[in-house]
Amino acid sequence: MASLTLRSWPFRENEEVELLWFGSPYMDYKGNWRIKAAFRSASMVIKLVSYAWGTVPYMRIGQVYANGKFDPIKPLSGSSYRLTIDDMSSGTITNGFKLPRRLIDFGKNPELGLQKVIQFKVNNLTYCIPVIEFVRALFINSKTLATQLLQPHGLEMLIDKSDVSQGTLHFDMSLRVPANLATESNAQHLSWIYMDADIHSMWDSVYQNMFSQAIQDSPLNPNVPFKKGIPLNVNLSPIGPIEMYIRGEKFIDYILVKEIIGFSGFKHPHERILFWHPSKKMHEINFGEKKVRLTPRANANYILNEDSDNAKEDRNQDVLEAPPTFMRFSNSPIIKTRRKHVKRSNKGKDIIVKLGRGGKNIGAAKEVSTQDSIVGGDTPPIDFQTLETIPITEAIGLEAFFKMIQLLKETYSLKISMSILRIPSGKKFSVCPNGTRRTCAVVQIVNAKSITYLVEIARPDEWSISTLILRPTPQSSLKSIETNIKLLLDGLVQKGGHWDQTILSRFSDMSIRKVKHYNNDSIREWAIRLHNSTY
Repeated sequence: MASLTLRSWPFRENEEVELLWFGSPYMDYKGNWRIKAAFRSASMVIKLVSYAWGTVPYMRIGQVYANGKFDPIKPLSGSSYRLTIDDMSSGTITNGFKLPRRLIDFGKNPELGLQKVIQFKVNNLTYCIPVIEFVRALFINSKTLATQLLQPHGLEMLIDKSDVSQGTLHFDMSLRVPANLATESNAQHLSWIYMDADIHSMWDSVYQNMFSQAIQDSPLNPNVPFKKGIPLNVNLSPIGPIEMYIRGEKFIDYILVKEIIGFSGFKHPHERILFWHPSKKMHEINFGEKKVRLTPRANANYILNEDSDNAKEDRNQDVLEAPPTFMRFSNSPIIKTRRKHVKRSNKGKDIIVKLGRGGKNIGAAKEVSTQDSIVGGDTPPIDFQTLETIPITEAIGLEAFFKMIQLLKETYSLKISMSILRIPSGKKFSVCPNGTRRTCAVVQIVNAKSITYLVEIARPDEWSISTLILRPTPQSSLKSIETNIKLLLDGLVQKGGHWDQTILSRFSDMSIRKVKHYNNDSIREWAIRLHNSTY
């Protein structure tokens, strides 16, 4: 497995520190989710260091680090235990300050002590599991799943289709799932989270609890608590019996769980799974010469550096492999891969070709990021100069629209960019009934003949408003298009949530068309209708 070096790193050279605990997930000024990790030195000094939330799958409490790198030789603190939980919902939620100080001492730091802990009482012992560790082990085995967990309806964004036919679950992953995560084991794991109602409910509860707390703390602007940080919480479903294999530390009759090594006893709701991913293609063998590219990077080393200009979030892959959490189901679904399209490969004499990168890169550690992709996930933003864009995490009520845009990209030969904007403030329509600020998506679609723009208003309340299709003249500048979009949104708010017909008819440098929403439209029908309307 490739090694990962953490940056930033505020400790002395070669100083060994232990990963003690985690703080609250919080949103930075760019709208990206981050997490504070608490490291403790030999002198018992605790320092909090901020990393992208997507780093959590690669970290375990009790790991020893030096120079930002985990030492796999050093034994992890704690002993191995196995416990059986008859009913997961029997667990009680408390916080770290309720644990004995001899078991763990936070140094009176409220950021650490207020983190949620699940307690299970089994055979006169109280097992204390940090909620972050429980969620990591159960749900987030990769940066991709970690990112989607803290987005509204994030799970649905990873799945294109799931239906049952003749006793087989047909499960299609979306393009948002990196190709190297499109494996049979991940298909089993992801389909289990999605199809099991109790597990799906626990997944949804993580973001819902954070959002509910944010609304409670700041009804008019929930982003304020998000930026401050909210302890992670989860609603436990009535599932059992479940066995857990853990590494923990004991004090009297308390055991602090530092790592969940594995689960057993869960039941997958389907016996047969046929899964698909856009990367799955049938192979056709040719007997021509096979080009072989030699690479010095069999086991690459990576430097996690979110602030570097060279650090990249690979949009096609989760480049880092997370340490596995064992999960055994009481039933073993038969999983097969459905393939379409053809990938041709040669199987003949090997021809060595030169490396594509310069020699100065050989053996060098690659800088990577565990941050989420740019706003819109794998869809690049529009290069607006005057309109302020916001992160996709604030786009509540646009989830189905995002799925439709993703389908447009996959189905048609189009270049698509998208940005999320806030609706102007000042009127009741500017705020959704649930207290969140209403947003809109502006999508730029480029085909061989023209450039068009879609303006879609967030409708978590099923508000009746059409999608606008803007077709500017070839002479129109991006600045003038921005100005027109701003005028349209201002008029929308002043009209109480309806497009202002006077403004719609005043633009001489672009034509505007309205396309209605239909409740009986499928995502595919919606995509086809909008695609046909852009011509």
